Amino acid sequence: MTDGAPLVRWRARAREDDGQIMLLSIFYGLIALALVLVIVSVSAIYLERKQLLALADAVAADAADSIDEDAYFGSDRPADPALPLTDASVAQAVEHYLAEAPQGVVDFEGLAVADPTGTPDGTTAEVSLAAVVRPPLVSWAISPWQDGFVVSVTARAEAESVG
Repeated sequence: MTDGAPLVRWRARAREDDGQIMLLSIFYGLIALALVLVIVSVSAIYLERKQLLALADAVAADAADSIDEDAYFGSDRPADPALPLTDASVAQAVEHYLAEAPQGVVDFEGLAVADPTGTPDGTTAEVSLAAVVRPPLVSWAISPWQDGFVVSVTARAEAESVG
């Protein structure tokens, strides 16, 4: 009869564990769901940053074509065949581009031109944009940052030479 005693104890212990696998499964399921929601939210922030960078690239390319007419047509024209840019001409081109762009292109919350925007060397247009990004999901996890995250990007484009 001693051979049956461990089997009886094992069956009794197995009955005490009933339902614990269900709780463990629910717990792991909730962790997996939270992880998926966080990944989706981070991906949405990344994609919105990429869209802002694409806008900054387009604005920088447009600003690289905006020459300072006084410097180009003036008497003190530089010997360098590159189109002369100034901080003012780049800033003016950026403001004009953002004002004339269709609403879907510049549809960012809190879109602003940030520093450094201008030209570091007279031939390169440098454009920095900043916008507020709010993740679409997991608002409960980022409740300390309910105002959103400020994302900033910088794009550069070189002016084409004339000759």
